[in-house]
Amino acid sequence: MEEFEKRTAGFFAERTDDKFLMTPMRKELQIEKAAKKTPEPALVKRADKTSSVAAIAESPPKGLVTSTAVAVYRLGRNVVMTLPDLPQKGLNEFKRVLCETVELQAYIDQGAERQAQNAALHMTE
Repeated sequence: MEEFEKRTAGFFAERTDDKFLMTPMRKELQIEKAAKKTPEPALVKRADKTSSVAAIAESPPKGLVTSTAVAVYRLGRNVVMTLPDLPQKGLNEFKRVLCETVELQAYIDQGAERQAQNAALHMTE
């Protein structure tokens, strides 16, 4: 039991952000630290980012600004795409379905079809 507790504590320690840092620095560190995650915390991080992106996509908070939604999607994508040792199929699904599709829908929902078109072109590059 003690070994399980140590491993579990390690997963959370590896995954937890320093809440005393300013938000831009925390986001930057999430991306930097993602590449150094061990396999189990990488899966937990992917699940967390998947949940965050899906929650905003499925029921965005009232008054959510498109730029904020897009920032959440992009951070999630950048963190997940940097994680090591994740199955390529899962990464592709996360990127395509949960990030790119949702980002495009956010623009369309805000009446910004031109931005959606530009984003779609960028995604195909």
